[in-house]
Amino acid sequence: MQFELGRTEWGQAATGGALGTDGQIVEVRHAFMDWAIPDTQIKVRMGLQPLMLPGAVSGFSAVFCHDMGGISVTSPLYNAGDVTADLSFFWARPYNDNSGTLYTDRSTSHLDNMDVFALSLPMRFEKFKVNPWAMYALIGKYSLSGLAITNEPAIVAPRGGLMPVLGSGTYAGFQNAWLPGVDRAWGDGFWAGATMEYEPVDDLRLFLEGAWGSVSMGEVRNYTGFGDTGRTLDLRRSGWYVAARLNYSLDWGTLGLLGWYGSGDDGNPYNGSERLPQYNTPWMVSSLGFGGSPIDEAAWKVLGSNPGGLAAVIGEVRDVSFLEDLKHTLRFCYYWGTNNPRMPERTGMSWPTRADGPMIYLTTTDTAWEVNLTTEYKIYENLVVNLDAAYVRIDADGDTWHGAEETQYKDNYRFSVLFTYSF
Repeated sequence: MQFELGRTEWGQAATGGALGTDGQIVEVRHAFMDWAIPDTQIKVRMGLQPLMLPGAVSGFSAVFCHDMGGISVTSPLYNAGDVTADLSFFWARPYNDNSGTLYTDRSTSHLDNMDVFALSLPMRFEKFKVNPWAMYALIGKYSLSGLAITNEPAIVAPRGGLMPVLGSGTYAGFQNAWLPGVDRAWGDGFWAGATMEYEPVDDLRLFLEGAWGSVSMGEVRNYTGFGDTGRTLDLRRSGWYVAARLNYSLDWGTLGLLGWYGSGDDGNPYNGSERLPQYNTPWMVSSLGFGGSPIDEAAWKVLGSNPGGLAAVIGEVRDVSFLEDLKHTLRFCYYWGTNNPRMPERTGMSWPTRADGPMIYLTTTDTAWEVNLTTEYKIYENLVVNLDAAYVRIDADGDTWHGAEETQYKDNYRFSVLFTYSF
């Protein structure tokens, strides 16, 4: 069992921060049971637990990684000398019975669950690790319905990560006006990918990862959400990405270089999306743009939570230490979009399209850059303070967005302090 205190605003009665501090803010985060099948090395975990696909570049998966209810199973397959191989499987149900009173008809109310099945094969050699994986999702027609934007972003955001661009980019209007007319009761998704880690010499490590995924939810006929008289909209999202990181360790710190490329949308909104479909996952490659700061693990960031529709180069100097118990990380990031610049105008996009999705929408004419400085100081053996300063600058092209870019913040920054006491 793992409990946590929910969000508390100092002075706010509704969250328990007012005089008296009597709010009901204790929450259950994890509640699972571990057991092993008798006379075997097969381990089983059942309940509310963290479930994730493999990730090498940031330590987290770019497709699927969060707390949810499910069952995970791990088993050793081979062990001889420097070579080992294991097999991991999980089933998860991230969504069920959330549509509420939207669809109370018995003929449709059973279509609001989503089930995910994943398999991975981690293999380790003397200086080399590789982990191929695959995942399938059975997605009910109404499984993403009835989720208010005021909920935890991790709950809401997959509507923007599994679907193509929908009119203004929001899902709330789509689920009422168009979702009942979708021609498939059940959608499905499939992903496949691999991670790799290689250490050719001491202090030099190379990380690689990549994935392809496709989600198909059916079609909507006579769709007018883009301002046309009515055409067929394919609710398909299919794309890929590749990413690499190179780390070199020195006595005083670690030099790192990271880069990735994610496929982007073409200029036709009716044929679906060409971006990688993904759930709202903490892909922590930067501090404010992608949530790599120790202050904030929630995956609702300025730029997004996965590499789809973007390309980037990131250079960093990590864990620089000149004084005992004090270390710093400095990072500079440059991003550019891979989506077609015709998409914002053709879809009537009020940039950026993040009302129901954890991403910013950058085209090939748009860029962004980011700088981070994080300091960690160990005050005592059990008490650590983290200071984080981050800035993100977004440069959107006026000829692409026709003034819509002026309605959003170009300069985004955060200064934060985090005290951690561990025991």
